[in-house]
Amino acid sequence: MHTHLDAEVGGIRSVDDFESGTAAAACGGVTTICDYAWQVRGQSLTAALEAWKTKAVGRAHVDYGFHVIVSDASDRTLAEIPRLVDIGYPSIKVFMINEFGIGDQAIVRVLDAARKVGVVVNVHAENGDMLDHCTRNLLAAGHRDPRYYAASRPALAEAEATRRAIDYAALVDAEIYIVHLSCADALDAVSAARRRGVRVWAETRPIYLALTEERYAVGGAEAAKFVGAPPLRTARDQAALWEGLRSGDIQAIGSDNTSWTVEQKAAGAQDFTRVPYGVPGLETEMPVIYSEGVGGARISVQTFVAAFSTNPARISGSIRRRARSRWAATPTWSSSIRRAVAWSTSGGSTRGPATIPFNGFELRGVPVLTLSRGEVVARKGQLVSQAGRGRHVLRRRTSTGA
Repeated sequence: MHTHLDAEVGGIRSVDDFESGTAAAACGGVTTICDYAWQVRGQSLTAALEAWKTKAVGRAHVDYGFHVIVSDASDRTLAEIPRLVDIGYPSIKVFMINEFGIGDQAIVRVLDAARKVGVVVNVHAENGDMLDHCTRNLLAAGHRDPRYYAASRPALAEAEATRRAIDYAALVDAEIYIVHLSCADALDAVSAARRRGVRVWAETRPIYLALTEERYAVGGAEAAKFVGAPPLRTARDQAALWEGLRSGDIQAIGSDNTSWTVEQKAAGAQDFTRVPYGVPGLETEMPVIYSEGVGGARISVQTFVAAFSTNPARISGSIRRRARSRWAATPTWSSSIRRAVAWSTSGGSTRGPATIPFNGFELRGVPVLTLSRGEVVARKGQLVSQAGRGRHVLRRRTSTGA
């Protein structure tokens, strides 16, 4: 539901393109991804889609679709949103952080335009002014090491922005999907809104379910490996996320896969503001959550399937295509995650090894066979498909409710 392949952020290009990234997906049991086509300011939404389609065509091992990130909420952009629905892209994204944000007035206009044609709006919810304030104070105190990264993006900033996004959606009766929700207070806002009948969905990430902010304590390059936005949170937050999955207030798990090399991450070893956001997860997310969740008796296998497949397919509008795929795992074949065997870090990538947040994790269940549209694409961690077999998925949403 949430990937960033062949992405460029701040002039730095991520490790995984649509070939290596979807190879990792296939080996990890993932049969369809939805990536983000990023609109450049002044560019049309359809032009952004064409640019991302060019990146993917002839390279993907599994099926793929696109959301569109809105960076320029001009009248021309808003007028294009109905066209997105017509051509099979019924989901867009907005940021509430200052570096990529479009401003609150524009967000309300986007939500209103999306509501009129049944588009779900994905929201990166963090209060940008709070983040900037915390970062300035940390830097002024000389606290640049990545050990301080979590303090630069407090849970309060995420919770406030989540509440604000929900209120904006309620104002115009729009449907929103909160991406990579990481903390208990943001989840409380989602749960309360759903009880009021607001049409809000929530996604969390495997790193928040399996790791905590203790990973930053070592500092330096090692801490930099775990820098994402939002950051890792406390054990209390993690417990709340597992409960949110069980209760149904969190409907989806998305990797937010963004792969960087060890060297790219290490560039910020002495300054957390220089660390590129994101971690890889396409190959590891399902085995880790199966092991920690189903194997650890935190969630049922039915919840596991719903969070990774059924719910994302329904929310995004790709249920018919997704329903033809199968994923198999067995708790009798255990393994551990090692950097040397990850597709996004070895044979599947030509740009150098990436950081793996779950390196060394012992797994209680792993994918043994990945089928996509009736074809075997991976068997016991080995890729058996050819680049280019993945199809571009066009989507059409029906009323999903909340």
